[in-house]
Amino acid sequence: MYPIKFDWFEYCSKGEVMAAITTEPPQVLCPEGSVSRVVAADPLHLYAWVADVTRTPEWSPETRRCTWLGDERGVGARFEGFNRYGIWRWTRQCEVVAADPGREFAFRTVPGGPAVDSTIWSYRFDPVEGGTRVTHGYEMVRRMPLGQQRAAAVLLPRHRDRRPDMARSLDRLADLIEGRANARQPFLGQAHTAEGLIPLGTMYVMHHAFRRDLRDLSRAVPATPLTDHEVWAALSRRWTAFANTLHHHHTIEDTAIWPRVLERADAATTMAAMEAEHGQIDPLLAKCAEGFREMTEAPTAPARDRLSADVAAFRDLLDAHLAHEETEALPLVQRHLSRAAWADSEKAAQAEFKFADVAFALPWTALEVPPEELREILADGGIFLRVLLALTRRRFLREHRVAFRWAS
Repeated sequence: MYPIKFDWFEYCSKGEVMAAITTEPPQVLCPEGSVSRVVAADPLHLYAWVADVTRTPEWSPETRRCTWLGDERGVGARFEGFNRYGIWRWTRQCEVVAADPGREFAFRTVPGGPAVDSTIWSYRFDPVEGGTRVTHGYEMVRRMPLGQQRAAAVLLPRHRDRRPDMARSLDRLADLIEGRANARQPFLGQAHTAEGLIPLGTMYVMHHAFRRDLRDLSRAVPATPLTDHEVWAALSRRWTAFANTLHHHHTIEDTAIWPRVLERADAATTMAAMEAEHGQIDPLLAKCAEGFREMTEAPTAPARDRLSADVAAFRDLLDAHLAHEETEALPLVQRHLSRAAWADSEKAAQAEFKFADVAFALPWTALEVPPEELREILADGGIFLRVLLALTRRRFLREHRVAFRWAS
């Protein structure tokens, strides 16, 4: 039994002197606390963000990655968080203890190994004028021994009182939800620009390239003389590369983007429409490929007229699909996908595109893109993409000039 102590100073009071009488020793780490702020969003929307723990790194000052362990998402579900503070790195397994949509989400850190403590972290959502009051709290339900607390206070001084970091987390969450942290989105002729956290520049630059090529192909096919075999061969190669790039693009969407949206949103109708439109595109894509082969092997005026009509029809079909995707599907990506989920889809894209594909796609997408937009889009790729573009651009432009020699 510890003796009664008077007038000890509790650190977790943020410097305020608190008189206390206790039969327990003073804790080095503040054992509980909470912070609140009003966010201009409805409770269900806020809950959806917080309950998707993979989003936590977007606002947490320490958490760098969260991964669900298993398929469960409600009470009892577990996930693993990887954290960083200065030079220190550690991983904690966590278990969801409250999952009431629009009202509360909470989890506890699971004791295990050298981590003997357990803390419940909670978010409460209360509708108020102007949005939702979010209350972020924590409570140490199983504390470290005092020796470990003292060590933690020295090595991780911000852990003495978690409330300042929690307040910063809520500020960051508000910035994200309310749009102040939106990524800059380039405008490259898309039907609609989906504003949000995810940088969709790579998506919009691909759409721009598809539209640009179909514009030029629609002009080139009816204008190219039947006797210019060099140009027809170049146009056929261009269509093959175009079709391969479009196929990779749609494969990534169908396998790595739309399923992730469906995991987080009631968007079955829109996502089904995207896949159905992909199915309509493929047969006409193949029909145009056959037309270009015919023009390289046995060019005739009727064959050129058929191909011209097919390319024009394909242009209309793909343009309608891209507009639909930009106005309905990509806003769902911005609303429901975390940056971590988008990063996973980009990794899938990198796996889908082989080196030969990238050697064409990089200078192809860069064509006619304003330099300032291109620099920003290439920034995330680092020096590798810039060097590759420099190495592939000249050859691409030579082939491009041959293919569209007769396009006005």
